[in-house]
Amino acid sequence: MKQHIAINPHMRFISRPAISVERWAVPALVLITAIPVVVAYYLIGESLRLDETQSLWQTSRSVSGILAVVAGDVHVPLYHVLLHYWRSFLGEGIEVARLFSLLFFVLSIPAIYALGKRAYSVPAGLLAALLLAVSPFMNWYANEIRMYTLFVFIVIVNQYLFVRLFQDEKPRDTIWALYALSAILGVFAHYFFFLNLLAQAVFYFLRRQLFPPQSLHRFGISAVLVLASFAPWVWYVLFRGLIGFQEPLLFPPSAVNLFSAFSEFLFGFQSTALNTIFLSSWPIAVILALVALGRRQRFSPQTEYFGLTVLVSFSVAFIVSYLIAPVFLSRYLAFTLPSFYLLVISLFSMYARRFRVAAQWSLAALMLLALSIQIANPDAPIKERYADAVTYLSNNATAQDIILVSAPFTIYPVQYYYRGAAPLSTLPFWNQYEFGPIPPFNAEELPAQVKNATRNYQNVYLLLSYDQGYEESVQNYFDSHYQRIGEKNFSEGLNAYVYRLRYNTDGSAISIRP
Repeated sequence: MKQHIAINPHMRFISRPAISVERWAVPALVLITAIPVVVAYYLIGESLRLDETQSLWQTSRSVSGILAVVAGDVHVPLYHVLLHYWRSFLGEGIEVARLFSLLFFVLSIPAIYALGKRAYSVPAGLLAALLLAVSPFMNWYANEIRMYTLFVFIVIVNQYLFVRLFQDEKPRDTIWALYALSAILGVFAHYFFFLNLLAQAVFYFLRRQLFPPQSLHRFGISAVLVLASFAPWVWYVLFRGLIGFQEPLLFPPSAVNLFSAFSEFLFGFQSTALNTIFLSSWPIAVILALVALGRRQRFSPQTEYFGLTVLVSFSVAFIVSYLIAPVFLSRYLAFTLPSFYLLVISLFSMYARRFRVAAQWSLAALMLLALSIQIANPDAPIKERYADAVTYLSNNATAQDIILVSAPFTIYPVQYYYRGAAPLSTLPFWNQYEFGPIPPFNAEELPAQVKNATRNYQNVYLLLSYDQGYEESVQNYFDSHYQRIGEKNFSEGLNAYVYRLRYNTDGSAISIRP
């Protein structure tokens, strides 16, 4: 008879006091789940970011229109279709759209508790829920109009069902059916869900003896269902020739990006100085992990699975970024965050109780402190203050001026807020309402494009953000051909420059308010 291990025998969470923990697990979970709601009070009013305005623009269309524009993006349509109906029923406001992301983050907290409880114990599940609830990384995306909290929620549910498949002596047909359904939903939540499935396949073939008879056949059926469901979307994208139409320029990752991703998972998006401190502490973390590994304690199958999820996903994303195209972004890898937290909890369990408890509470306290700093710091690198930038443009630019925005796709947040008199255009020129890719930058064509855009105006307001490799060239061209008469920074990488194209008819200079 196959032996199933429901818990890690070395997890010191499993002890006599754990029995009493279940009595207050539910109220503790309720309190933990309330943390993101409190955080949302402070974050939900932040300025729209670039990605958010793209989500709003995409989901303001009909379902067929959503499919068309999302196919040209780097994402899949489940989130956008759901958000479309959410906004249709509840309203078009920014806060309403952000609440959709918050909803799935709140649901993820009891979900990871269930996963941690199933994999290890009630205390482990509560600790995983606490780490997720105070995570600066996840709290940020819980207040952003993007698909990442939906993605993480579906992954947690899928992982819970997968763990059930090798823990239960004879998994019910319902578990298999729900597993297949969660996998189908997952691939329509984000392309990177396939990495989650790849990690599960690797684990299955490494620890096949843990799974019930006929499991390979059932996994095969699930794979066929997933591929059959996803094939029409692949055909649609390829048939319309939309791959990469609105894909931003990404750069190959370095070792710093690798460690920064884990740092962001724990401590969020901090200033360069603070992030350097967190990164410099990684050798200590590695030493502690090696000491734990050196205790020669056997890992449970669950720990092996969570470790494989992180290792396989990060490795594939890193390698693909060099061999095919850069895809290594911490937000794309957010689905590994629950596995990462549970892996950390498992490593903590290998230490003596006193050290383990101190380490757990210290980590939770540091994450809560990092969350507070991220909320309070107006210059946090993740914050994009397009609302402030547009207010500045509206108060200064007149009908005799023109506003040029670069990179072209950053026109989305500007258009959302802007109600001023000066016309808007982009460099390179791009009409997002026309079918086709974003025009590439051509240094030889820049003079003619600038001349055509500015021929009838007195001043040009140049708003630069989201550098795609040519921001410096654009700024240098204006600096060398026109007189700069104003500039203002709004957040990291978001700057406005004002150049005089010509003087007033009486020869006087045009004043610019600060």
